[in-house]
Amino acid sequence: MIKLASRRAAVVLAGSALTLAVGMIPAQAATTGWRTDATVAVRGSVTLFYGTAASSPSNGWTTGFSAKTKGTSAPRPLIRHWNGKAWRAVTLPAKTAKAWADQAPIISLVGASSARSVWIFNSLQGSYLRLNGSKWSLGQLPGASEKSGALVEIDAVKVFSGTNVWAFGERSTVSGTQLLSAPYAAHYTGSKWATVTVPALSSGGGAISAVAAVSANDIWAVESDQSSSSIAASVAANPAIARAVAASPGARSAAARLRHAASAATAPVVLQWTPSAGWQQPSQQPDFAATDQLTSGIVEPNGDVWFGGSTANSANGTSALTAEWNGTGWSVSNLPGKASSAAVGLTAMAPDGTGGIWAVAANETSGSERIWHLHGTTWSQVKPSFGKHAWLLETLALVPRTHSLWGAGAVEGSSKSTANGLIAVEGSLPR
Repeated sequence: MIKLASRRAAVVLAGSALTLAVGMIPAQAATTGWRTDATVAVRGSVTLFYGTAASSPSNGWTTGFSAKTKGTSAPRPLIRHWNGKAWRAVTLPAKTAKAWADQAPIISLVGASSARSVWIFNSLQGSYLRLNGSKWSLGQLPGASEKSGALVEIDAVKVFSGTNVWAFGERSTVSGTQLLSAPYAAHYTGSKWATVTVPALSSGGGAISAVAAVSANDIWAVESDQSSSSIAASVAANPAIARAVAASPGARSAAARLRHAASAATAPVVLQWTPSAGWQQPSQQPDFAATDQLTSGIVEPNGDVWFGGSTANSANGTSALTAEWNGTGWSVSNLPGKASSAAVGLTAMAPDGTGGIWAVAANETSGSERIWHLHGTTWSQVKPSFGKHAWLLETLALVPRTHSLWGAGAVEGSSKSTANGLIAVEGSLPR
């Protein structure tokens, strides 16, 4: 079955290997609403997409991995490109492909400003794969050093152009048996990467877990004690993936993350960056609780800033949480529904292109997900046409100059031990 273990879900495998052949399976579904555009299956492996991005109707990207259900071989990274007609597998140069695969990028975030300017980040390693023109290359973010025990985990990226890129997350250093964390931001301005100072929480730690950009000169972020080391927990929940990661060159980094358990002592805070002031904490803050987790951020066309995540409820569970800045004040609320003991939270958000918002709410207790749509001031559930099997969406991306969105994740196959990479679309097929 497909089971959610954290804000970035992991597919939990049960026994038998996949039986489908390698390939891209075209969708046979509806032509409107949320539906499957393509699935990717790799024989004997679990396949899942984590990242998606689009810079135009004819330039979409999704990244993920396939991992063998048996054995200890490292996961194999997957990259797919939408060219306006179909999703195509991206073939890297042999040496680059091997070096990238050796890093086991099971959780990869992608950003693109054009078909010739693409950045793919290995969330758990602080490294990246870059397409500049027609050349692919590998790089390492500043501050990450496995030899010295400095770990960089990336939770959000913003690619404004080929010479203006941001990466956000957490930098951890090992001190004795403790893993000390601090918020992390790095900025690429055309020639090199440089870390940018971010105010630390009053507790002294913290991580940047969600980012929303009004423009390249106006960026908002949430800093929280609830670090995305929960990503590592999702890896641990999948024995096949955990074994594969342990066999990879980045095993020490992954193992350290798996041992790291974040505890919330301070309520999340919102930060804002401008070129003149740098990162600052605005005086007006959302009414967050110390246990709130914010994992996604977007900006509406009207300039309103939104963050989504989860908050503790009266039934000893969590409920999906939203926070909106309308230019004069913050509004914090939950999605409609009765509180329960389940662990529910928003895991992905995107504008719908018409003034509304699409969001994915995950129930980590049951391993199910729901798609929500905000139209005007009303949230409503929308049932996708993904078939009868369990599914999940990790990320959503609005296609510029359209009302269409891409979604990336996984869908259960013909048996509960089968999971295939899912590329979903809402609205007209981008062309």
